[in-house]
Amino acid sequence: MFCVHAAAASIKLVPAQCHQHHNFSSAWKGVNCTATVGRPTSYSVPHQQNDHATMTGSGVTSEMTLCEKMTFGSFENDKTVYKESFIIRSSQVGVNKTATVETIASLLQETACNRGICLGWLADGFPIPPTMRKHGLTWVTSRVHIEMYKYPAWGDVVEIELWSEPDGRIATRLDSIIRNLSTGEVIGRSTRKLLMMNKDTRKLQKITREVRDEILAPCTNSPRYVFAEENNQSLKKISKLNKPADYSHLGLKPRRADLDMNNHVNNVTYYSWLLQGIPQDIVDTHEVEAITIEYRQECQYGDSIDSLVSTEVDIESLNPISEGRLQFLHLLQFSGTDHETNRGRTVWRNLQKQKMQKCTIDDLKKPPSSPSAAPHIFQFFKLKQERR
Repeated sequence: MFCVHAAAASIKLVPAQCHQHHNFSSAWKGVNCTATVGRPTSYSVPHQQNDHATMTGSGVTSEMTLCEKMTFGSFENDKTVYKESFIIRSSQVGVNKTATVETIASLLQETACNRGICLGWLADGFPIPPTMRKHGLTWVTSRVHIEMYKYPAWGDVVEIELWSEPDGRIATRLDSIIRNLSTGEVIGRSTRKLLMMNKDTRKLQKITREVRDEILAPCTNSPRYVFAEENNQSLKKISKLNKPADYSHLGLKPRRADLDMNNHVNNVTYYSWLLQGIPQDIVDTHEVEAITIEYRQECQYGDSIDSLVSTEVDIESLNPISEGRLQFLHLLQFSGTDHETNRGRTVWRNLQKQKMQKCTIDDLKKPPSSPSAAPHIFQFFKLKQERR
């Protein structure tokens, strides 16, 4: 959430209307879907002394807060698909002058939370469905998988398309597509698994029929998988790291700034801890192509964490041409114990040997059943190897 403070001379603002349409169609597992990029919504901007505006969209009128007016998000397809755009800030890029994987993870988390707010689920600072709140339930992240085919640069505008579907009796899946908004290029994909937990007992709980009916309302009507190809990396099991590890970074401590609204370490912080164990010479010559992280235990302020890393010999790269790619297993554990907090896997591509080719919206139009669509990552994007 953003808090905006403004001080300016009293001026009269006129009604504004924002329309930006980029129609395209895509298909996953034989399910055709259409969407509209942008914000097909009109609203009247209020006078300075009034902090609310009337927003109209899909025939529904509601009050907008200042935060909502400045959030570039909107629903499509009867509120089953949510899209939001973000500008990459200078503080979000690294030494390569592109966004870090932590930035991508943070934007994905922000999109998921803002979606809940737009669904009207916000209360007590948390976007939790009312029925879940009534029964003392909350969502906890179990597993996240992110693949980045091209990282956005400072000043780029990225659009994240997000939708949800039920996943078993106690889980919900959030799938996302990341695009460069100016080019339509698909630069990344992600899937997140959420489990339902009782806030008092801290134990996982099955989804009841009452709760299921509520959370199914904004879900897609037919299955749509962002990773539709068989044997994709998002499904691959993360094996336990054998000790001693090849590399390690011991004694990592949460900062106060790392704590979230639950007074636990924010999910995004664990990405930094996983990568902290990678040797600097690899970081200087490679970038993260894919990262998978599993959450096993909560970490709080005052804990000490060890980051252990080992090379995974059986490399199954996203690109069949695995030259220049490295794959690692990660383990985060409480210092001085064998109690795990997280397991992870990362795939790194060599910056000098790999160059990506643009993936446009046309690449997404091929359904997996198409004879010309390969049953792997190339049905969504194309990679081109270039030797410099």
